[in-house]
Amino acid sequence: MGNNITTCLGKPPAETSSRCVTPTATTAHNFVVDNYSLLSGAIGVDKFVSSTMFSAGDRNWNIRFYPDGDSRGPGYAAAFLHLVGGAKATSVKAKFTLSLLGKDGKVLGDSKPVSIAQTFESEGVKSCWGAIKFVEQTTLQDAGCFTVRCDLTVVKDAVVHKIINN
Repeated sequence: MGNNITTCLGKPPAETSSRCVTPTATTAHNFVVDNYSLLSGAIGVDKFVSSTMFSAGDRNWNIRFYPDGDSRGPGYAAAFLHLVGGAKATSVKAKFTLSLLGKDGKVLGDSKPVSIAQTFESEGVKSCWGAIKFVEQTTLQDAGCFTVRCDLTVVKDAVVHKIINN
């Protein structure tokens, strides 16, 4: 008697393994804002400029930048990722990072990239997620031109299981 199957059968047991793969789609979009000084104070609080639409994970997105900020974060410019539309599913999981880059392509001033994982809904308030206090407006006064960069990973609907026989 024993628990050693190899000894009893004279050969090692068959071995299998499996893997769960979560399919994703990843992209990056750069939204260049020229002449910030002409936008600042001209648009108004809770008003935004937006990037062109870009696609990831069968969905369409854009970046919304609020130069005069959001009423919930005075003294700061705000930035959000907005789900514009796309595939028929009503919600989508996404992970994204919004970064503020200077002309040299490096993080501008003392701003810090904002990373968010969230479920976006195709309509309503939950179609837009981001940072109310993205960057202090004083940081942007001398910038003139900068880039709001979004690195986006969309988690697709299906999960694929693969069985590997050795």
